[in-house]
Amino acid sequence: MNKLFLLFLFFITLIQVCFAQQGNPILIDTAKKFNISEHGYFYEDKNLNLSIDSIVKYKQARKLIPLIPGKVFSKGYTQSYYWIAFDIENTLNESVHLMFKEQSSSINQLQLFKVDQLGKIYPLGLTGDHFPFKQRPYRNRSFIYPMVLSPHEKATFYLWADKRGQNMYMPISIGRDVDIIQAEIPQHTLFGFYTGIFVFAVIFNLLLYASVKDNIHLYYAIYIFCTLIFILEEEGLAFQWFYPNLPGLQDYMRLIMASLSCGLLIQVMQLFVNQNSTNSRLYRFTNYYKRFCWAMSIIPVFMLFKSFILLEKTVFYINNFLALLTVIIIIICVVERIRAGYKLGWYYFIATVMLLFGVFNYVFNTLGLTNFNLLKPNGLVVGLTAEIIFLSFALTQRYNFLKKEKEILLEEKSKHQVDLADGIFNAQEDERTRLARDLHDDLGGTLSIIKLNITAFQHKVLKLTENDRLFYDQTISMIEKACADLREISHNLMPKNFEQLGLIETLNEHFRTLNHSGKIAFEFVFQVEHPIESGMEITIYRIVNELVNNIIRHSFASKATIQILSFDERISIVAEDNGIGFNPDMDKKGLGTQNILSRVNYLNGKIQVDSNQNGTTTVIDIPLK
Repeated sequence: MNKLFLLFLFFITLIQVCFAQQGNPILIDTAKKFNISEHGYFYEDKNLNLSIDSIVKYKQARKLIPLIPGKVFSKGYTQSYYWIAFDIENTLNESVHLMFKEQSSSINQLQLFKVDQLGKIYPLGLTGDHFPFKQRPYRNRSFIYPMVLSPHEKATFYLWADKRGQNMYMPISIGRDVDIIQAEIPQHTLFGFYTGIFVFAVIFNLLLYASVKDNIHLYYAIYIFCTLIFILEEEGLAFQWFYPNLPGLQDYMRLIMASLSCGLLIQVMQLFVNQNSTNSRLYRFTNYYKRFCWAMSIIPVFMLFKSFILLEKTVFYINNFLALLTVIIIIICVVERIRAGYKLGWYYFIATVMLLFGVFNYVFNTLGLTNFNLLKPNGLVVGLTAEIIFLSFALTQRYNFLKKEKEILLEEKSKHQVDLADGIFNAQEDERTRLARDLHDDLGGTLSIIKLNITAFQHKVLKLTENDRLFYDQTISMIEKACADLREISHNLMPKNFEQLGLIETLNEHFRTLNHSGKIAFEFVFQVEHPIESGMEITIYRIVNELVNNIIRHSFASKATIQILSFDERISIVAEDNGIGFNPDMDKKGLGTQNILSRVNYLNGKIQVDSNQNGTTTVIDIPLK
């Protein structure tokens, strides 16, 4: 019973095929468009030797295969010629102007023939990517043939297509000339819109690269440019706009841009998620894979000069495989970085998932596994556009993330530098205190004992000769000077009773000593409204002491004024003298000046120096908060 049923289905199918080839014409009426897939049939010329006469005989012999109704003619990668045939009958009492449209935009060679009822053959033009653009019957990105039918005319049309080395994917249709042309307008508008987005993204990233000098923006701009050229190649617009007199270039440019885009996308991913050998086990593999993609982009360059079918077939399948593999590798690498705690990787993950659906849709259509587009104009264009928009947004988020991260690092560095400076200055003060104590207690005591022992021999001095007595007096003077110098050094290292007296009283005592024994008259002016923190007090003392030492050693002044004024938010130190002045730019390398600058910087203060032949004024502002 089952065998009889299958036999019955076979005969029904055979009858349908015979009926289709005997005559199921497209009836031309007042409609705007007409469906070919429900009326046409095709034949695969694997030997590449059929002529129009042969295919006409094949049709008469009913050797052609019906097209699948409602489906785009798609056979995947091919090395054959294909013939498509369909009958037309004008049912109107007037002539009709139609257009036949093949919309794949990428065909090596294409020719349409018209065979009238008497069997006479009329070639309607040979065109394709292997011919200059101006040779097309109608100058459009798609392949369009004008067709004119007389009243009640019947004819058969045969389309010969050479897409060797590519996927046999040919959306074909017939419609009235006005409607076919008008249908191209929204398509051009749509691609103009997408092209505008891509161009804007390229310019935006180039400007960012010029501004922030981050290589990711340069690589991403090149990637967007390559994908834009690839999309325009797929739609036939690059051939129409950029190189209409270079036939054949389109096929190879598409392969070059596809391979370059895969490698660049891996490079952008590595930079975006900060993938390196220390945080990713896949880093070495992605590096090799990226270089392989770039190497693959070189092969089509050589194919421009010499190529053969086997090489074209290999490159075709490798490029489609790379498109799928690249997106999968990126998703795996990004997930690895997300799991490692790199939260910014979620942006790249979402952008890549958007691209994934478009790439799968495009590759499956290219390989002939599917023959539909998820979105208009096609899944690849929409997927790339969504990825570019979202990833451009993600790059701005990455910039903000890196900016915050840099601020945190700078804050930590600043804190570390403050802690380091605190440690250095505290160590210096501790060492100064120890040295002052050791000098005073040990060396000072030793000098005092030496002086005491020597002065014990005063009663014997009278017995000495005049020269020996002079030597004795010089020795006593030298010991007294050494003791005075020791007291001064010890006082400079750590003022006596500084912790008990504080900054102001210590300086008051210091200036009284200077005015008593020095040649410069110092005036000390102070106004301190709030207590100064002890660590800041000793640093301010060091600053004032260096200012005073510079005045004493270099100014040749007779008068000087030192002011310390404390306010709610700052402390102001002003040192003025009536000396000969100096060049602040020339004397910045002096040890005293360097000591002042280092301590002012440690307190986050600012220093201004005004010096001329009438004297020098130094103003230092130190913030309290």
